[in-house]
Amino acid sequence: MKNMTRSIAILLAVLAPSALHAGDSGRGVAAVDVIVKQNPSQRAVTSPRGNFALDALPAGSYTLTFRARKAKDITNSISDKALVATSYSIKVDGTKRAVNKSGLTSDDLLAGVDIPVDVGAGATVHGQVEAAGSKKMVWISREPGSNLPGRWVEEGSAEAKAAAHHNSHEISVEALRRGR
Repeated sequence: MKNMTRSIAILLAVLAPSALHAGDSGRGVAAVDVIVKQNPSQRAVTSPRGNFALDALPAGSYTLTFRARKAKDITNSISDKALVATSYSIKVDGTKRAVNKSGLTSDDLLAGVDIPVDVGAGATVHGQVEAAGSKKMVWISREPGSNLPGRWVEEGSAEAKAAAHHNSHEISVEALRRGR
């Protein structure tokens, strides 16, 4: 549970803006680093729609590493609501054989996913990282006097409902104190 919560929090900055840019075939995942392992200076970063391109690699066999960035490395204002994917897929074209790897988790993308590819002379390798299935998440702030940190929970869960009820009750009590 702790790892899942941490993974969700780390990927929110990546996925929240991506969900706003839903492409024709799915939600692209922005800001994923795509690195040619044999030549790390050859790299790309996915666009808001999850697209990437690596220009004119010499013919040969390569390993492409796909790694999501941590939230602290991405400048983005995080709101109290976000859309988070339940799984991810990576599609690679422009190679001798197209690759489609699906069923990836957020932990996979954080750790880095290696995909071997064979490239013909002068090929431009391109593709997309997509998010599939999604959950609406809400931020539950740290309660005063509690040792529990703030956390993301699924919208509509018992914990989210309890926090919403608790917060509305606090507002009502505060309003009463002010004579409203």
